[in-house]
Amino acid sequence: MGAHWIHGPSPGNPIFRLATSYGLLGPEAAREENQRAEAGGHPPLASVTYSSSGRALSPQVVSFLKEHHQNFFQPPLPERKAEAIRRLGFGTNNKIFLEFEKPFWEPQQQLLEVVWEDESPLEECSADLEANWFKKLIGFVVLQPPEHGHVLCGFIAGKESEYMETLSDAEVLGTMTRVLRTLTGNPCLPAPRSVLRSQWHSAPYTRGSYSYVAVGSSGDDIDVLAQPLPEDPEDPRPLQLLFAGEATHRTFYSTTHGALLSGWREADRLNQLFEGPSPPPRL
Repeated sequence: MGAHWIHGPSPGNPIFRLATSYGLLGPEAAREENQRAEAGGHPPLASVTYSSSGRALSPQVVSFLKEHHQNFFQPPLPERKAEAIRRLGFGTNNKIFLEFEKPFWEPQQQLLEVVWEDESPLEECSADLEANWFKKLIGFVVLQPPEHGHVLCGFIAGKESEYMETLSDAEVLGTMTRVLRTLTGNPCLPAPRSVLRSQWHSAPYTRGSYSYVAVGSSGDDIDVLAQPLPEDPEDPRPLQLLFAGEATHRTFYSTTHGALLSGWREADRLNQLFEGPSPPPRL
């Protein structure tokens, strides 16, 4: 799935190169003009929008540190770094994969969008998560190629996403079946034959999926978090603690390649510290 949503899809992006070498990208994604498109600039996907009345409408780590940094490090982190951790945002965005025996969508459709007609974006969301958690679904992406199976990938975020993690696979599958039958207006729509979902918030060492620049924070907080300890280059003490992860990459925070690039950055730092040989060419 991630191969189809790559920030900066170009040969300079290690995830793009891996996805290309493993044949995970279709011909459109590999075209040069698409490689020039940054986040938000991708060509629109062929999509269909379903309403809740059953009509088709026309077209990692930071969260753990937030909870435990006071006790996890001895001595404690410098206050400047602790403040950066407190200011940066960290949320949960999960995926729900549904596999079908046969597709109910048209061959050209790549995106199934959802509109809940009984709600306004200006109103507060219902606090009844048990009854309404599924309404946080923004839609489903049709995974390619279909030769590997007929699979939809749904996206859900926020408190509703965290509540979804507390349910069993059978409960999630049952709810998704009811939702799709409602959206398509087909009460006999076959249920998915299997379900698979991520559970990022439940994982004890992530407590969420990825970081974001929250209100009150800035890219400066990302730079502060990325700095090794001790921070002062004139400090006579040896290097003690290094920080990597997507939340420490100012350009590609919230991405897999941001995490990978930050790991390479810290590996280079260690190589320089110990004057080891240069690492082999990457990829």
